[in-house]
Amino acid sequence: MDGIAINTLLISLGLVAGGITGAFLLYQTFRWLATRADRSRYQIDGLVLRIVGRPLSVLVGLASVNYALYRIPEVQALFDRGPGIQNAILIITGTWIVASLVKAIVREYGLPLAERTDTDVDERVVALLDLTAVYLIWTGGLLIALREVGIEVTAFIASLGIVGLAVALAARTVLSNVLAGVTLTADRYFRVGDRIEVGDHIGDVLEINLHKTVIRTRNNEIVLIPNDVLGKEVIINHMLPEQVTRIEMTIGVAYDSDVDEATTILHEILRSSDRIHTDPKPEVNVSALGDSAVVLQVLAWIDRPRGKRTVRDAVYRKALARFSEAGIDIPFPQRTLHVALSSQHALLEPTRASTS
Repeated sequence: MDGIAINTLLISLGLVAGGITGAFLLYQTFRWLATRADRSRYQIDGLVLRIVGRPLSVLVGLASVNYALYRIPEVQALFDRGPGIQNAILIITGTWIVASLVKAIVREYGLPLAERTDTDVDERVVALLDLTAVYLIWTGGLLIALREVGIEVTAFIASLGIVGLAVALAARTVLSNVLAGVTLTADRYFRVGDRIEVGDHIGDVLEINLHKTVIRTRNNEIVLIPNDVLGKEVIINHMLPEQVTRIEMTIGVAYDSDVDEATTILHEILRSSDRIHTDPKPEVNVSALGDSAVVLQVLAWIDRPRGKRTVRDAVYRKALARFSEAGIDIPFPQRTLHVALSSQHALLEPTRASTS
């Protein structure tokens, strides 16, 4: 510092202060313009101004600092002795600008789009992509800057590859769950709030995380299923393509009953339910001739998959009452035992003891 002229130092400090002040004012101007643009017809103008405002302001500030340093003879001589130093500074400056631009684009475009979805997985994925992109940009920029100043980075890059491979092998289960979670989030046939059936579990999807999917079963139990398991299992979505779903019921009537009258009664019961649709029409068919009864199969469409047991309960209760009024019996299983006469005599005949 003793060899630097006071006036040169003061001018350089003034340039730095002026550049930083100008960068701050430029940033505030961009923010004000973005606010005004948000009220205009095209809100994209405000987004563009907010995205480019910060990088341009940083560029102005760093350019003023670079010029202030370069006009000092001692610093200029240092740059001349090591031409790669100035290139490295410019590369780091460009890396900072690009990283800031990417972060601003993700913040202004990616996060608002992710917040419009039903789950918070999109926000986490966008944040992860943002962090990954910024780290990759800075890693690449620093490696290029190190090479400009004469530092060999080939061995460092090779070691990064080995470390990355080791981490990927150690965390392959976690990565598999994350990738499966991203796939499930993007699948339009799998949404939060849907009632699904996976293996032995039937429940409502509460949350889709990066690692697991949370469902609440009909027994009010919370089941955590790893995403990679869901990616391999057959999933039945009871609410798609729409919530209207079909239920089946079977009712047996005695062989001497009037089957047509029983069918008419069941149709009247089905029409009286506010949960059962009339289009498609309910069906009552003879599905089997059982050992003790004529089995009637009832096929009906209800408005949503939840509450199937309630609908069945109401139909069965009304059928019991109406059949009783109409004199239609619902028989229970019966068995007729036939005993052969010769066998019966053999059983009744007393056993005679032999005498010597």
